[in-house]
Amino acid sequence: MRKELVWAAAASVLLAGCQPAGRQQADESADVALVEAAAPADTAASAPATAAGGATPIVAPSIAYAYRFGLELPAEAATTLMAKHEQACIAAGASACQVIGSNSSRVGRDSVQASLEMRATPAYVARFRAALDGEAKGAGGRVAEQAVESEDLTRQLIDTEARMRATETLRDRLQQLLATRSGPLEQLLQVERELARVQGELDATRSALAVMRTRVQTSELDVTYRAAGQLAPDSALRPVTDALGQVAHLFMSTLAALIMVLAAALPLLLVIAPLAWLGWRRRQRAQAHRKAERMKKAEDAPSA
Repeated sequence: MRKELVWAAAASVLLAGCQPAGRQQADESADVALVEAAAPADTAASAPATAAGGATPIVAPSIAYAYRFGLELPAEAATTLMAKHEQACIAAGASACQVIGSNSSRVGRDSVQASLEMRATPAYVARFRAALDGEAKGAGGRVAEQAVESEDLTRQLIDTEARMRATETLRDRLQQLLATRSGPLEQLLQVERELARVQGELDATRSALAVMRTRVQTSELDVTYRAAGQLAPDSALRPVTDALGQVAHLFMSTLAALIMVLAAALPLLLVIAPLAWLGWRRRQRAQAHRKAERMKKAEDAPSA
């Protein structure tokens, strides 16, 4: 950042090139003073504040949490419980919970897969976690999986805030140069382009900072709802039910393959079968004709 401030001072000197010598010297002195004043501010922004005694204060950690749950439920209860959780999030309001996305798929009558993605405040997540086990058992299922992931964003937040303050200082300096300087149009345009670049960088830094703060203030909450249509999944009959399910799947797969082969061969059969039948009829007629000729020759032979 000091390098950029020095560049700004150099730009101001260039802009002052066409001014009288006395005024130019005074402006250069003012630019040096401003740069020297801005540099300590930049350094202070990028370093943590110190207490009166020189000790570095303890910074509260900024941690982003992500909670993931997997529920095993009866087929009909999976989508019902997901809809209940989605409606509860919407009813809590955007300040407490937001639905990011949801989807569900069903294969046959018993196989259901659904998921719900939310972002909520720590208080809402705590209430959700406390009630989830009871809701799953009340629906005839259970919480099969649960995990908590965390990411420490403390350093990133501090660095981003420092970079934003330093960029704001540089932007203000460039704005001051444009407001107080007069010089060739090319040099003014160069400063304006640099100001536009710095402003774009500042906007991007603010957006990144807002995203990180949102991740810290709210937590990601992902819930998966599964129903495999198994009878007593943990009983001794599970291998048998699994085998029956595989047999049914294999049978239907084979039947589907046969249907595909028949569908592909049917157009050929519609063309080849008539041609084969016509060829067979022609061959039969030719054989009958030759047989008739032989019989006729055999009848004519005695008379000769």
